[in-house]
Amino acid sequence: MFRRMLQNLPVLAAGQGIPEARLALTVVMSLALAACSKDQPLQKAPAGATVPTVTLPTAQTAVTPTVVRWDAANGSAIYLPGEGGVAQVLLPPVMDDSVPRPDSAAIPNGAAPASVELFAPNGRVGTVTLGEYASASQPAVGEACDAWATVPLRDAAGIAPQSWRVALQAGLADPIATDSLGSLSRADSAMLVVAINKAAALLPLDSAGLLRRVPFGVTKAYRLQFDGDVEAVIAVVERRLNLEASPRVERTVLVLERPPKVKIFSAVWRETQYATEDDLVSVDLMTVVRFKASKLATVFLGMDFGDGSRVEMLQRSPGGIWTLRWASAYTGC
Repeated sequence: MFRRMLQNLPVLAAGQGIPEARLALTVVMSLALAACSKDQPLQKAPAGATVPTVTLPTAQTAVTPTVVRWDAANGSAIYLPGEGGVAQVLLPPVMDDSVPRPDSAAIPNGAAPASVELFAPNGRVGTVTLGEYASASQPAVGEACDAWATVPLRDAAGIAPQSWRVALQAGLADPIATDSLGSLSRADSAMLVVAINKAAALLPLDSAGLLRRVPFGVTKAYRLQFDGDVEAVIAVVERRLNLEASPRVERTVLVLERPPKVKIFSAVWRETQYATEDDLVSVDLMTVVRFKASKLATVFLGMDFGDGSRVEMLQRSPGGIWTLRWASAYTGC
């Protein structure tokens, strides 16, 4: 069960608004897949979680969270690497907290194989074929635990399981390569860390003021570029308060941007969690792509809760507005 509170906060420039979400009414399943919800799904998210607010230069205004359905033009499934040469099949029609167990998923035995492209933070890794779904080969799932159905990977010789993070139906997306903090030169890495810290320091993250004088630490950062020579950074920053009884940590995922000829990055989206060390959610960049149908730049984030995980998908509008468009169900115990 979730014990963490996440705050999704899109940060807009003056005069900009959030575009109205377009709900997809139907989802075409590539493997003849259809997701079934459990009759009484376990509650995995804390009450009141994921309440986005819009931050304007002069005020903060709470808005009603919007459930956004998956766009069928982006494919009928997302695939994640699994153990033993298999791919986990995520059926993404709606953001919710119910997930089918392998023995109840509506995936027919012998479903037709499909070709998928493998992606990682640094771009496209390769193309493989998915084998047929077989209920008898599904991994065992413990009581009160959830898991996605799996299918075998074929034609994956030479592709290590750890080399890719997300697979999508072939031909639907183009990669947007990123440079990680570790791949940059020492000088570039140092300058990027300074720029991230300056941008983070301008955000009203700590409403209680307990961490106001505590410096940020950059734990992960990825640099990339969008159309129009807009430079962007996806980063994870932390501040820690070492209280003896209950050390507190503020961990924030930041999306920063700066247009050409501008030296300072501005935060355009953030997600912040306040927790003890044991309750922190680990966040990592899975990949960045541009879907061909919508032309939207899309970021996939992996959220690791220790005893379970989920996937979040951020999208950037042509006007530079970032939105949490979709999040997978929680899987784990």
